Amino acid sequence: MTGTPWWRALPAAETWVPCGDGTHPVRWADGRLSLPAHGDPEAEAVLAALGGEKAACLEVADAWHRHAADLAMLAVGPRAPDDDVGVSWEDVQEFRENRLGSRYARRMPGAGLAAPRPGRVSGRPMSRPMIPAGGMMGGVGGFGVGPSPELERLRAERLELLTLLALGPAFHLALSGTVAASFAPGGSRVAEGPDHRPELEVALTGRLAPAAEAWLGVDPDLVDVRLPTGDRGENEKDWGELELAGSAAGPRLHAALPVAWLATVWAPGLAVVGRHLVVAVEQAAYPEATVLAVAAPGRDPVRLTVRATGAEPAHWEINGGAEHREESNP
Repeated sequence: MTGTPWWRALPAAETWVPCGDGTHPVRWADGRLSLPAHGDPEAEAVLAALGGEKAACLEVADAWHRHAADLAMLAVGPRAPDDDVGVSWEDVQEFRENRLGSRYARRMPGAGLAAPRPGRVSGRPMSRPMIPAGGMMGGVGGFGVGPSPELERLRAERLELLTLLALGPAFHLALSGTVAASFAPGGSRVAEGPDHRPELEVALTGRLAPAAEAWLGVDPDLVDVRLPTGDRGENEKDWGELELAGSAAGPRLHAALPVAWLATVWAPGLAVVGRHLVVAVEQAAYPEATVLAVAAPGRDPVRLTVRATGAEPAHWEINGGAEHREESNP
């Protein structure tokens, strides 16, 4: 779909993490996470393994790398670039201290760790991470019958997920893109894609749904996405397929999109630009990109040049392209 690394359309991001007696910066740029306050994190990790105290920044980096190809991050992450997952470092600390009545635990849904249905954009019900409150802490640290190795492992995993969510929206998008790219061509888990087809299709549906509502006004619950098959139908293009069909509930959008769409298009906030749905990125060097986009289902994509404004998350506007010129000069 593109010769450009997927992360070239994303800006660098920085946040501050409680570490030791203060806070330290954590940065993400060019597809990599870095710890500017730690000159030799590998040496620090060795000292920690020998019994020293492990810096919180190193724990963040370890969690990032352990979950860089973890589909759970697509299940708990945002469904639109402006979704607010709403996890703070205070929430992480409350969970770490096993406070079952914490503000974070009280507001969590009781469902298991699984991707929810897309849901409507208004109110953002889909932005809440699907992590159980009691299930992830019951029986640990004095509650219930006491800890077991499995419960300790589960709790450690949930703590890592919360830590990653506390990094903030820009890092959510970067990590979601990283995970999606691992299942795309050239990724570390591409061979496992067929085994995880249901989860990947749910992840695609959950993110195309709010984009389709903004693009066409389609009810998010009436959006279905499948991964393209090896044998394309006569209407399925290299980038996939979009079809709008009528139903008793209203217009239903059927789509076939590759998992790479999540990394190259959705993660940078490029899904809808200027009343077009972007289906592929040809070239990118933030804040500019050349994309293929469709004005309506059934239409062939046109090539557009787009540029991001300074807003957070990035807002993209059309700079030029054949379709744009036609609309500007009817």
